[in-house]
Amino acid sequence: MRNNPFITNGYTSPEYFCDRQRETEAITRLLTNGNNIALISPRRIGKTDLLHHCFTQP
Repeated sequence: MRNNPFITNGYTSPEYFCDRQRETEAITRLLTNGNNIALISPRRIGKTDLLHHCFTQP
């Protein structure tokens, strides 16, 4: 039996997070400037992982 090479649950690290560069930059900019934001989308789209990824940005 082969192991699945894709991570299917939880945020692991920036190396495994792909795409969403514009969203990451916009959210990081808003948060570092002290703004409040609300992420709205259907369930299981990756909102929480996107926020975890934003908090790893310099």
